[in-house]
Amino acid sequence: MNKLTLMICPHDTAKKPDRWFRFIQYLNNQLDVNVHLEVSLDFQDFHQHLDQADIVYANPADSIRLREQGFSAVVRPSNLYDEVVYIANQDIANPTLDSLHGETLATVKSMLPSKVALQSLKEKGIAPAQLLDKSSWLGVINSVSKNEAPFGIVYKDTYQELSANTKAMVNAFAESDEKVIFHGIQISPNAMDHKSELERVLLEMNTTPAGKDVLQELNIEGWCKTTSEEISTAKEIMMAA
Repeated sequence: MNKLTLMICPHDTAKKPDRWFRFIQYLNNQLDVNVHLEVSLDFQDFHQHLDQADIVYANPADSIRLREQGFSAVVRPSNLYDEVVYIANQDIANPTLDSLHGETLATVKSMLPSKVALQSLKEKGIAPAQLLDKSSWLGVINSVSKNEAPFGIVYKDTYQELSANTKAMVNAFAESDEKVIFHGIQISPNAMDHKSELERVLLEMNTTPAGKDVLQELNIEGWCKTTSEEISTAKEIMMAA
């Protein structure tokens, strides 16, 4: 195989895609095989072409699905996890997590960060009376701002990328810190001969000046191996109702 195709979760290439081209350039300077970045326009495009990828930087849910198709986990960022922000309508004074008990909560029910947050609330004895399922994180923001639901759960990365005006529509009063789900790099069965070399290059990336510069642009401190226990935990959460 003379060339490997790498695909990146569209959420991560939506802003500052140039940093991922620099990541590819670094890989090409380190690996014996050429790596080509295939940029996806959106998640629909991303999912339609995943079967053509040799390497994928995928979100937690897609990572699980890829492994079910024979992909193998290579590494994950050592410092990045998928977390949520808890938001409230601006008219609610001094909201806390306990405020969610017995209330309507807007979220995107199918998304893994929501499931992690709801499981965490359950463990704290906090049970919303109703979940208002929205089709997008921005839909959650709009729902809470209009008081269709007094509270909401939003993916932290999405919230952080919102404009100041959009953030001002709601009150972000708490963040999760569960550290159980994460994006990670997966490699296809067809490219398995390159797994060891790819893993070595990525694990050593933060030990070189050039590698550190690229990682800093990606907000990644370094790469670490994904354990089977971490994979099992993420899968259990995904399968939870």
